[in-house]
Amino acid sequence: MGIRLAMKKELMGLEHSDMLTADDVRAHLAQQVKEDTERGFSVISKFNDTHSQLVSGLNTKQSELEFERHRLFNEVLYKRQSVDAWLNNQSSS
Repeated sequence: MGIRLAMKKELMGLEHSDMLTADDVRAHLAQQVKEDTERGFSVISKFNDTHSQLVSGLNTKQSELEFERHRLFNEVLYKRQSVDAWLNNQSSS
C-alpha cells in the first residue's frame, strides 16, 4: 500500500470500521478465492464492473453490495457483510 493510500484511509477513519474501499474489497476477494485463480479472476472482474457502474452513477443489478459514499472524499465504501454475501452469491451462481 502506498503512502498516499494509507494516509487517505487514515483520514477517512476506516482502520476500525466495517467499511471497505474498492481496493480493500479486491484484496479481500483475492484472499477468499486464492486457490481457484479462474474463479478469482471472474469474481474480481464482476466486482470491477459493478464498482465502475456505481462510480459513474449507473444503477446496478448487484443489489447485495451495500455501499455509502464518504462525505469528504466522495469515495464509494462497501460494507464488509454485504461483500461477503455478494461473494457467496457469486459462488452459488
